Amino acid sequence: MTPDLHSLFEQGLLVRPSHAKPNVVHLVRALATLAGVRDLEQSPPVRGIADVIGAADHLVFVLLDGLGMTTLARLPQRSFLARHYRMTLTATCPSTTACALTSVATADYPGRHGVTGWFTHLPDLGFTVLALPFVERGTKRTLTERGLRAEDVFPLPSVNARMTHQPVTVLPAPIVDTAYARYSRGNTRGLGYQSLAHAVDEIAARVSSATAPTYTHLYLPDVDTACHHLGADHPDVLPVVMRIDAELERLADALRGRARLVVSADHGLIDVLKSDQAFLTDDDPMLAMLQVPPSGDARMPIFHARPERRAALAEAFAERFGDRMILLETAEAERLELFGPGALSPAARRRFGDFIAIAYRRATLAYAPVALPGAAPVAPYIGQHAGLSPEEMLVPLCVA
Repeated sequence: MTPDLHSLFEQGLLVRPSHAKPNVVHLVRALATLAGVRDLEQSPPVRGIADVIGAADHLVFVLLDGLGMTTLARLPQRSFLARHYRMTLTATCPSTTACALTSVATADYPGRHGVTGWFTHLPDLGFTVLALPFVERGTKRTLTERGLRAEDVFPLPSVNARMTHQPVTVLPAPIVDTAYARYSRGNTRGLGYQSLAHAVDEIAARVSSATAPTYTHLYLPDVDTACHHLGADHPDVLPVVMRIDAELERLADALRGRARLVVSADHGLIDVLKSDQAFLTDDDPMLAMLQVPPSGDARMPIFHARPERRAALAEAFAERFGDRMILLETAEAERLELFGPGALSPAARRRFGDFIAIAYRRATLAYAPVALPGAAPVAPYIGQHAGLSPEEMLVPLCVA
């Protein structure tokens, strides 16, 4: 029997997103406000986070992709991150990188910016995209080749261009000049790094030589990558975090108190056994009930149903996957404000489809097209995210 969503929230087995409690969007609004953006909403959580950070001429914001509270709790108390932990934030819903990074870019919720996960279906254009690589699903054809601009896919602009602190975004060199990277920083300056040590040296030099207020955003994907491949609970993840921890302490020392160093994450991860990872292939009868294959992410897939098959889809889903996931009408998710406060934007409402599935066990459900002869089989990750479990939804805020 499928449990009730509200009881899962009440028991703490799932985390209900809330605009009333400090979250990643509040953090971004606080940082942007401190960096000179003047028209952002100033709710009590935003003001509270801004007070924790404090006004500073130089702000350095480090996003550690995948650093959930469960991983932080494994760090030694002497570690830099443990010593500078200030509070717990909730991630965006879905708790996944594409949604969170677009929230960092826009200072708004997925229910407003309309990125629904690694896969976002665009009903207005009739196809599904991978937002971060900026390519079409299936063909992997770049959206630029299709004649699309970033603003055709991302309806909200970046806040970076409105900062009075001079913004720079520091990214791994291979992605610093991608279409999404340029969009997310509002076409302000980007800096590519070859290693974390290189990034730390560049940021320290930038702050030490600055003659005007600065905002520097550093993105680090290493923890997320390790957790995906090894599993969030794997012992080899901790050395990855500790190497980053040591470099962040070196950065704080090099800044010599001239800048406020703020560290947080987009989401945590939860381990899912391969035996609990389900797939819908092209010959699955459930796909005939859908307009397009599921989008979103495997921990929170999104379904655009054929209008005449909605009831059949709900019945089939409950029979096959009700022991691990709750199928929720998107209208109900909107009423519960899972994707952010208030009504969904028109674009987001279309992109979030008719139903979302919420995993209440360590399980996933994803679309896997039938492989062509000779093609590599699907190799599912061990560490997963996008769901509402505490492991995925709770992330730290550290300030030094």
